[in-house]
Amino acid sequence: MSFQAVIFDMDGLLMDSEFVGLTVMHECGFLQGYDIPVDMVRETIGSNKQSSSDYYHSFFPALDTDRLFLDFKDAMCALAEQGKIPLKKGARELLEAVRGRNIPMAVASSSGQTTIAIYLDSVGVTAYFDALITGNGLNSKPAPDIFLKAAAALNAAPEKCLVLEDSINGIKAGRAAGMTVAMIPDVFPYTDDLAPYVDHVLPDLSAVIPLLAL
Repeated sequence: MSFQAVIFDMDGLLMDSEFVGLTVMHECGFLQGYDIPVDMVRETIGSNKQSSSDYYHSFFPALDTDRLFLDFKDAMCALAEQGKIPLKKGARELLEAVRGRNIPMAVASSSGQTTIAIYLDSVGVTAYFDALITGNGLNSKPAPDIFLKAAAALNAAPEKCLVLEDSINGIKAGRAAGMTVAMIPDVFPYTDDLAPYVDHVLPDLSAVIPLLAL
């Protein structure tokens, strides 16, 4: 298969932000007097703001999730601007390899546009991407909406797209979109029950490079 596009998730896939994000979200809960368990935060990885808000409200009905997410965004963006959220291993090598093959690339992230821009600018990779797609206004992963929007933005057929993901919600979304899915595990390990959603399981982003020749 010759891929027409490569679509990257951002948090935990392109940027090494997921583990620190678990702690930061836990701390942001305390700003409102709530002890949000880290395991609960993990369940929202890959989900958009509305889906995450609904989930948190099911446990803490009075939690101000607008404030929670704003506090989280401010804290995480500050860390990125301080150079404390690096690229994941192999990311720059992969970006160079994809660009060398003239394959369009997009970021498809549940994070907001401002956060995406700050993260990518902080590590100098914004120029690699032809589209930056957020989950705002779309059904959250594991629904395929964000990946289908990215494919459309790149004028690529879904079945000719390679999706790179680290989260369970993300790989399920990629499969639902009818795309080739590579999982590079981060917070969530690969387990056999994920096999129906994954075509490739790889140790880091540099290991994606051989797939470009398929």
